[in-house]
Amino acid sequence: MKKTLIALSIHSLLYSSLSFAEHTSSQIFNKATKNDETIVVTANRSMQDKFDTLAAVDIFTREEIEKIQPLSISDLLNRVAGISISTQGTTAQTSSDFVRGTNSAHILVLVNGVRLGIKNLADIPVQLVERVEVIRGPRSALWGTDAVGGVVQIFTRDLTAGESQVGGRFGSNSLYQGYGALGFGNDDHSYTLSASAEISKGFDVTAPSGSIPPAVDKNDDDGYDRQSVSLSGTSQFSKQYTVEISTQYAQGTTEIDANTQYTGDEISYKNYHLSLRNHLQLEQVYLQLGLSTSQDSTADNYSDYNNQNGFPNPNSLFTTTREQVTALAQLPFTEASQLTAGYEWYNESIDSNNIYDKTERDAKAFFISTSRNIERLKLEASVRYDKIADIDGETSYQLAVGYQVSDQLLFSLSHGTAFKAPSLNDLYYPLQGNPDLTSETSDSLEFLTRYQTELFSAEISVYQTTIDNLIEWAPLDSSVPYSPWRPENIAKAEIFGAEATITADIADTSNRLTLSHIDAEDKSTGKQLARRPHFSANYNFIYTLGQLGFTFDVNYQGSSFDNSAIQESQLKAYTVLDIGVNYRINSQMSLWAKITNLTDKNYQTVSEYLSAERGYSFSLDYKF
Repeated sequence: MKKTLIALSIHSLLYSSLSFAEHTSSQIFNKATKNDETIVVTANRSMQDKFDTLAAVDIFTREEIEKIQPLSISDLLNRVAGISISTQGTTAQTSSDFVRGTNSAHILVLVNGVRLGIKNLADIPVQLVERVEVIRGPRSALWGTDAVGGVVQIFTRDLTAGESQVGGRFGSNSLYQGYGALGFGNDDHSYTLSASAEISKGFDVTAPSGSIPPAVDKNDDDGYDRQSVSLSGTSQFSKQYTVEISTQYAQGTTEIDANTQYTGDEISYKNYHLSLRNHLQLEQVYLQLGLSTSQDSTADNYSDYNNQNGFPNPNSLFTTTREQVTALAQLPFTEASQLTAGYEWYNESIDSNNIYDKTERDAKAFFISTSRNIERLKLEASVRYDKIADIDGETSYQLAVGYQVSDQLLFSLSHGTAFKAPSLNDLYYPLQGNPDLTSETSDSLEFLTRYQTELFSAEISVYQTTIDNLIEWAPLDSSVPYSPWRPENIAKAEIFGAEATITADIADTSNRLTLSHIDAEDKSTGKQLARRPHFSANYNFIYTLGQLGFTFDVNYQGSSFDNSAIQESQLKAYTVLDIGVNYRINSQMSLWAKITNLTDKNYQTVSEYLSAERGYSFSLDYKF
């Protein structure tokens, strides 16, 4: 297998110095390389063969994304074992991604190696995505806060100079979308400019039961619009020195059903990130220095309903900004071992028309990671210390040992800790923050088996995770009626899980089956954690016949509860079927048609919020 994955490696800035030294002069990347599903860079902040990675890994290349035609990144992740998605209506409404039974805030999202504050993955247009890597299991020892359940890294479009792509899609609920990407530059300077715009009238997402007064069904469609543009690429100034630039800007508006006596019924967002990274390859060490900034802004339209309560209603405005510096050094000892060390500093701040007790904080971290192969034995160890202002420091570690029985079979055992630091809102939100909060911490143990041949693969994981100091809202004095509430470290969770991912290429078909069992218990109540089904499964079938391609998806989600404390509002089990067909007119132009929820199943992933009925879409894509 040819491992000239420099485009991907530079994009993530996490590649090994051995690989960089060997291929740093190559800036033209072939299609096979960019669609290489056997290379992963997120698991250990270095380039690895997927088979050798001692963690549960899923990779979606651009080719696979185009065949699947997902509605969003969350829709794509719904095909991963151990991940369940809860959505409050359309793809633009709030979604929660639960990885291995952990909370939706226990997932770290990276775009081109940059930590982003956004958690609604639907804000990243799937048409602008080149590749997605999903690492399940704790990774705080390398990435810091949030990486409790796993890490999702998204790589934006990566075209070579002269490559271009444009396309459009229309569908049910008056969906219209257009997108395009352009590669430009030369052998030393390679960049990609891409853009996407989407609008839909949506559907009426709310069906309140009356138990939550602010949830109001206006019997109207809840539409949305969103736009995004990104630029990324590299400039190689010498064989030793390369600079990478990555930036993206996105904006949009989503209509919601809400009680306008308390809030607006539209949410608008604007977010951007900009990163500049320097790569220097010396004779025996690779050095990286990265600077990045990101900002996420949201606002509602509460002022549109002024004076309905007898006084003006200001919009709710929130802007969070993050500035970060990252320094990384990688030193290869031999072809079978290497050492990675790094330092990170960042500043987080919040700006709002609410008056916070404190609006910013600094954090710094040091980490070191090493790996070594001794014949068939594989060893990995990582440790990281994070000190976030006004919070106790956290030390996280990761230990893994693997044994490669043969070229096709690998066993591994890993143990890791992770943490989730309380947010500025948790700590300092006016009248409701709690400055005494500590970080949520986890301890995980996992046994993994991986078997792989050219046409068949199977990955099976069994794991146990304990999470302490979970932050939940609680009354200041439970004996006092109408006591004020604020976040407290009062909960503990115990999670046991098993998952399997099986793939098989048979004749002209591609088959992928995922199975997941999760027992996630709130130890403080003895109840199952909310929106975590005990069992889920997904089957994806792709059949290629000449210029025609057919896809078939089956997604089963078991029953769960929407309120873990009282086990009410049961979410019933459901099965959703999707089918699609694509026709490759020629080497440049393709047509897609897709029907989602073929049987028009009525189901909910969040109580009082409806999921989409049967829908359709048609797409035209042209590459030149």
